[in-house]
Amino acid sequence: MDDISTTNTRPIAILAGYMATAAGLTAWCISIIRKRGPVVGLSAYEKSRRRTAVAVFGILATLSLATTWYHMFRFFQWSYLQWAASRPLDDPTALYLGRWLRDTGLFRQAWASTLETRPRAWWSTQIFGFCANWSVMLAAQSKKRNIPHLWAFMLLGQVVAISFASNLSFLAFTVYDAAGQSHAVTGDEKDKAPTPKSTTPASSSTSFWWLVILGVNVSVAVFIPELYDHPRFMQFLLLPHILAFGPLIVNSLSPGQVPPHLLNQPPLLLKLSTMALLLVSASHKVLAEGGNLDLVISTLHQHPAVSSVGWDVICCWVSFVAWHVFGQE
Repeated sequence: MDDISTTNTRPIAILAGYMATAAGLTAWCISIIRKRGPVVGLSAYEKSRRRTAVAVFGILATLSLATTWYHMFRFFQWSYLQWAASRPLDDPTALYLGRWLRDTGLFRQAWASTLETRPRAWWSTQIFGFCANWSVMLAAQSKKRNIPHLWAFMLLGQVVAISFASNLSFLAFTVYDAAGQSHAVTGDEKDKAPTPKSTTPASSSTSFWWLVILGVNVSVAVFIPELYDHPRFMQFLLLPHILAFGPLIVNSLSPGQVPPHLLNQPPLLLKLSTMALLLVSASHKVLAEGGNLDLVISTLHQHPAVSSVGWDVICCWVSFVAWHVFGQE
């Protein structure tokens, strides 16, 4: 019994550490948002617009967390019941969390469930597209607004949900003004202001590499469902998770300024194009197997892991549209 207890300690500690990491990252991201002090010089309209945006993204963040993690906890329940039904237990009424976690790879099981069929992959590949576009938005807004530690928001998205973390980042984008525009500037202040430094070619290329990484990330997302039966499927699945940090890494390697007209990346048309590519590709694969939109929609609640990712996708669509309506590019 002591050996079993000792063996079970590690998987339980890993799950507890995962939950603690999620809570800690959430608290840290919120603290980054709250650190921004009051901004003076805003017009009444600008103040009203900012208050509205803060309310909208705060509500959307709450809804995103509630919907995705309701289904995630349902997935944990489903996984445990599947595990318990597949083996004899000394006491079926007892809870064997340690043994379940030791025998089950939850990350593999969850993603395998979401990519197992074409209709399921129709939902899950979209989340890679949103994450890829959002990663470039984080890099661009980091340059534009000098927001610290934006990588924490991306890590939170990987740990909790992309829609939840992106809404928190939209809150940060809202409360942090663009560099040099935190207050109204008078004519005298303009005369005294130093002449902006010219942007070097190396800095100008930063946005180019953001978009290169975006293209690679979306391309990987298109082909991931095709690799479902590949022996290295999990290694391929890690690629978009790693590439999501690429644009912010580019920022750290190129600390110079970026021309203002390149700071609203990716452009709306490019965001729509990348998502359209993923949707067309996934829809074509569903239709090729005789499926249709009704089948795709019914798949949303076919499995709790699919429901969690699917509702993450739905929340992302709502949140990204809200950013273009209420946000301050």
